[in-house]
Amino acid sequence: MLRGLAPAVRHLYALVFGVFIVYYPFGNGVFSVLPLAVLAYLALVLAPRRAGAVAWCTVFPYLILLHVMNASGDAWKTGEMDFTGGAMVAVLKLIAMCASRQDSFRKNKEDLSAYQASHALASSPTPLEFVSYLFGLGNLLSGPFIEFADYKDFIELKGLWSPTAPRPPPGGLLQGARTFAEGLLYVTAYLVLTGRGWGMEHYTSPWYYAQPLPLRCGTFLLIGLVFQLRYYFSWKMAEAGYVFAGLDFADWDEETGKAKWGRCRNADFLGVWLADSARNVPLYWNIGTGIFLRRYVYERITPKGRKPGFPALLFTQSVSGVWHGLYPGYIMFFVGTAVWIYFSQVLFKAETYMPAGLRKSLPYRAVKTLWTAFVLNYMASAFVLLDYKSSKEALSSLNYFPFILMAIVDMLGSFIKAKRVPKPPVDTPAAAAAATSRVFAKAE
Repeated sequence: MLRGLAPAVRHLYALVFGVFIVYYPFGNGVFSVLPLAVLAYLALVLAPRRAGAVAWCTVFPYLILLHVMNASGDAWKTGEMDFTGGAMVAVLKLIAMCASRQDSFRKNKEDLSAYQASHALASSPTPLEFVSYLFGLGNLLSGPFIEFADYKDFIELKGLWSPTAPRPPPGGLLQGARTFAEGLLYVTAYLVLTGRGWGMEHYTSPWYYAQPLPLRCGTFLLIGLVFQLRYYFSWKMAEAGYVFAGLDFADWDEETGKAKWGRCRNADFLGVWLADSARNVPLYWNIGTGIFLRRYVYERITPKGRKPGFPALLFTQSVSGVWHGLYPGYIMFFVGTAVWIYFSQVLFKAETYMPAGLRKSLPYRAVKTLWTAFVLNYMASAFVLLDYKSSKEALSSLNYFPFILMAIVDMLGSFIKAKRVPKPPVDTPAAAAAATSRVFAKAE
């Protein structure tokens, strides 16, 4: 994107282009993000040592106010658009920026994780850098969340994008075209399925309740797919734009020498549908938001030296639910996902007692994959329907058996400890190789 020009020019180009991209569909609704920007920038300038805490206490509540004022969930449910979705992306970026600035003031740098240390901001951004990051490249249209440090390196041609890098960044024409074509495939599938009547109304239709239990379970899978396709299309269109611009470039593969893309990838269709554990789904669905929740909520509320448990998971998922809006369906979905993810953690511990042949067998993994896809789309019905009555009817149509099963397993989880794998004797070749690798790792 405009290589060879001064960083200020690139910032201005990204800003002007980005504002135009979001103003065209939303009009004056774009201005609703300005109070968020002012609150965050004042925190960066006036209270940088507490910028993250100030942002959480001001920016996040303002987003909740926007959700209430705009009734965003009702609008999205009927296919209408408002800029609350853009404000949601802005909140992630602003809080992350402020928290990263606050991280730089830690007296004991060892208290920072490797991720926090690599993204800590030694100085507050200039006004141009700030608004460029906020609006740049139309990122507020559909995301995903991008770290300020990565965006700044891209705009200022540093790091991977530096002209003096060992290898210059690749052109993104072919990769961008593939990503764009993938997005068109998703919207085509969405139009075909909705044209045949597969929509949210099936959750409460007489036809649905007349079906046997297995077919009702399959209905959740199909309607869940239809709902997901809208997001795949939107996110792939955005990703294609970042590929063409060059921001999506992630690194060079050391083994093959080929370019690796995906810095701005927000979803992976096959990754979601082939995931065999709830713990893996966030790696492929709404990836940017998942990164934010992990780095700026989940990891930060856990005391140093302790492993995060179910309370940290429940709190993180609750934050995600409120970030989406105050509708009962959102809360039901994200609280449910906490139960679901913890279920997968308990199952992982139990699997350490299974024979390796069974644990790695294709039939067992196929059952896990089918269960993961089913539970995800079963719980997502509340995310789609939003209101309490409709969500409750959909979830109760299966007599809540997925929740009951997971709740029982979760309660048993406290009595299950992962089986420890015995360490090989010191004089074995395996132990010697492991010791050698540790020595070289320390040397590096």
